[in-house]
Amino acid sequence: MKSLKEKVYEILKEMIISGKLKYNERIEEDALATSLEVSRTPVREAINKLEQEGWINIIPRRGMFVSNVSLKEINDIFQVRLNLEPIILQMGFSNIPLSECQRLKREFESFLDKELTKDEAKTLDELDNTLHLLILKSCNNNFIEKMMENVYEHNMRLRNQSVQSNDRRNEATKEHINLIDSILDGDLDKALELIKYHNIKAKEGFFNSL
Repeated sequence: MKSLKEKVYEILKEMIISGKLKYNERIEEDALATSLEVSRTPVREAINKLEQEGWINIIPRRGMFVSNVSLKEINDIFQVRLNLEPIILQMGFSNIPLSECQRLKREFESFLDKELTKDEAKTLDELDNTLHLLILKSCNNNFIEKMMENVYEHNMRLRNQSVQSNDRRNEATKEHINLIDSILDGDLDKALELIKYHNIKAKEGFFNSL
């Protein structure tokens, strides 16, 4: 059973990732405690943990603020992804469930060459995350999983609060389908090439959206 601190932590982190709490927004501890119907103690404990993970900045004599997304953070996210995702893919390649890949491919194909609504774009983002987590889980390494889940959460926040063009979303959809095809074909070398290419293009897309 989760503690009150853990529940508050998850609620606050989701508010930041989803964009309900914006970049540089001031965080009022008392107001949060009131809105969540808890005391200040679990809120303070959750905020301290979120600060350690880079979600919140605590500035002496000024207050607490949602951390901004900087060019350095984008570079840091994709430095990790570009270097580690190929290793993770190689580690788990033979364990990736092909039936799940086939299902995800069909779902990605349903979004090809469409002018996406806001809800469709959100669903597509969730599919993106599902595919990368599927590959991550297949590597069967708890330490790598915990580290990359944090990276993906920061990446998701960036995606939720950036404006991606419909063209870029369509390109990314094709990149995901091609990656899935290489997995279904058992072609590791091609899959490694494609996941590197996808991350390079994703990084460019985020920089262009700023």
